[in-house]
Amino acid sequence: MPRNDGNKYQNEELKKIALTRQNIRKNEEFLAENERELTPHQLKDVKEKLSSKNKFLEESEGTIR
Repeated sequence: MPRNDGNKYQNEELKKIALTRQNIRKNEEFLAENERELTPHQLKDVKEKLSSKNKFLEESEGTIR
């Protein structure tokens, strides 16, 4: 009989959070490299979006663990 892993959902969510954080870091590096091609307003919007995502992930990770 297979054993039911009660933490499967939590482990999957933690993996998703780690992957999303990695993507956020890549996006921040990409922005730093291509800063000259965007307007200051666009940069501000994108950075705010990334920081709000990161804050949400930190809060989510704290409630999952």
